[in-house]
Amino acid sequence: MPTQPLRRARSSHPWMVAVLAALLAAATMAPGAIAAGTSKNNGADNVVPPKQGTWVGTYQDMSGSRLAKQNRVADVESMIGRQEDLDHIYEAWTSTFPGWREAWDNANGRVPFVSWAPASTTAVKSGRYDGLIRQRAAAVKAAGYPILLEWFWEMDGARNKHIAGSPAAFIAAWRRIHTIFDKAGVTNVSWVWCPNAWGFTTGAAPKFYPGDAYVDWICANGYNWARGRKGDEWRSLEWTFQPFYDWGSARGKPLMVGEFGVQERRAGEKAQWLRDAATVLTTKFTDIKAVVYFDVKKRYDWRINTSASAQSAFRALARTLQARPAAPDKSTNSGDGGGQPPPG
Repeated sequence: MPTQPLRRARSSHPWMVAVLAALLAAATMAPGAIAAGTSKNNGADNVVPPKQGTWVGTYQDMSGSRLAKQNRVADVESMIGRQEDLDHIYEAWTSTFPGWREAWDNANGRVPFVSWAPASTTAVKSGRYDGLIRQRAAAVKAAGYPILLEWFWEMDGARNKHIAGSPAAFIAAWRRIHTIFDKAGVTNVSWVWCPNAWGFTTGAAPKFYPGDAYVDWICANGYNWARGRKGDEWRSLEWTFQPFYDWGSARGKPLMVGEFGVQERRAGEKAQWLRDAATVLTTKFTDIKAVVYFDVKKRYDWRINTSASAQSAFRALARTLQARPAAPDKSTNSGDGGGQPPPG
């Protein structure tokens, strides 16, 4: 149990009142039951994207105590002036999840976005890990709440080539995991396929696509590596993700930026980069329904608060992208409702 009060962002928004009401109602339900009509699942078991706006989340440092981890999320919410929609969690291949973090996110109105670490695709497709996969499927099903599940992100990159194998091997492994979850009756997971954004420029990423029947959200990870990585040019979010957006939006599925980040260079440039990103996401990349910022100092300093101007710009981005409840569908007279880790 926490030994000191958990810092929380204050909010008087109507959506928070609705979330609290839903949680209060859920307290009287049987264990494992799902509260219908919550903002992130639209009364369904799986994760339904917002019809308007874009969800915003972050990845935070996962070291330290439970309280420290909770406070990092609370601090970000206080900084942006609203609740995060997603919380990015990395789980090892042999981890027993979902755990307290996923349950805590769900109880507080966030979608747990779980990145499940890769394993050898050869071993997975051989059936070696079937028992482990069945255990995870059973645990996810028992949890009951919606989870975004991403297995083996950035499978198209050189760093993971030794265990990703060929596109055919990856696809076979992905489908085997998906099929085991299906046979276990898991309906509260939405599958996120997430290669590198650069892989859509080179053509490598699409070769690893498991197929429309096995993917719910199409995702990509991409960073503005300048000035930290030698030889890299300053690249906008639009430049980085345009090939991904062109390919992914043609498939008719919700899109996600699973990781993105920008470093400081000259004064004010990071803030301007974030402002430009917000403009692109609201005017051009409207099929992107969720973005997740890599808010840590790892290899380079990606953190939101590297300068006052960057922090202010991210706050504006989060509020500009804020998803809004969809208007009722008058044609049916019914409402639809609302809306390890890299880089290495």
